[in-house]
Amino acid sequence: MIKAFEKAPASLLAPFNYMSLIWATILGFFLFGELPDGWTIFGAAIIVSSGLYLVRRESNLAAA
Repeated sequence: MIKAFEKAPASLLAPFNYMSLIWATILGFFLFGELPDGWTIFGAAIIVSSGLYLVRRESNLAAA
């Protein structure tokens, strides 16, 4: 991922980070029978919403 961030903009790579959250949740459930608690979901929502905000902001700046 470090090399990817050197070669591509963060807004392009953000979905791959979101997928790691989803895969970690799925694997945690199937391997350990664990689901994320409310604080974990809250934290993931902050991460996703900040990434979406940055994508929107960057697209607005590029259009201007």
